Order: sequence, then C-alpha cells, then structure tokens
Amino acid sequence: MPDQRRSLLRFGALLLLIAAAMGIAASIPLPYAARWMTAHLTAIMQGTLVMVIGLLWNDLRLSDGQRTWLPRLVYISVWSGVALGVATAILNIPGPATSPGLAPSGIQTPILVTLLAISVPTTIASWVLLWMGLRGTD
Repeated sequence: MPDQRRSLLRFGALLLLIAAAMGIAASIPLPYAARWMTAHLTAIMQGTLVMVIGLLWNDLRLSDGQRTWLPRLVYISVWSGVALGVATAILNIPGPATSPGLAPSGIQTPILVTLLAISVPTTIASWVLLWMGLRGTD
C-alpha cells in the first residue's frame, strides 16, 4: 500500500490550492460571487481536515480494511463536496442557509440530490472510521 500519510497531506495541499482558486473566483466580478465564497471556505475546511487526517495517520488504530477504506471515503467525500460547491456557484443552487425558503428547481434538483447522496454518507463514514482509529491504546 502506498504511503497514505504522504498522499493525504499532498491531497490536503491540493485542496488548499483549489480553495485559493475559488477565492480568486469569488473576488472577481463573476455571477453568484457569494456562492463562490461559500465553496472557497468549504474547500479550505476540507483541505485542513484532510491534512489533519494525514498528520494523524500513523497514530490511527485501524484494521487493514479500515486503513484501505478511510482514504477512499475521504477522497470521495471531498471531491463530491468540491463538485457540489462548484455546481452551487455555477448554477446558483439555493440552500437552507444561503437562500431560506427557496427550493432548487430544474436541473439544480438532481445535481444537488446526487452530490448530497454521495457526500453525506461518505463524510459520515470517514468521520466514524477516524474516531474509531483514535480510540487510544488498550
């Protein structure tokens, strides 16, 4: 198995670079700049959390199967989250916090539902595996 710690740290750094690009997109006069800012902040948080998982990797107490699945779940969760942020910014998809009372319509609905159906379970599963791995010594 490749060095997952290094891979996760590189992936986190890539996410922070993507977040910087989204921040630039939010600062230039693009339509829906507030949505780009939301995607920018989300990518910063995701990149930071991925780097934390990478830094904790050697201390996690996980089985071989769990060590295989944790990075997979993290990658799927993060890429679907980035895709959701970009789709939200491009299509101006309303959310409960950004546009209370508005519902997505047309093409917004299947894109939102699909990306949420991918990102939410994989995020929850990766956090469960992370907490299981932090259980300490027996």
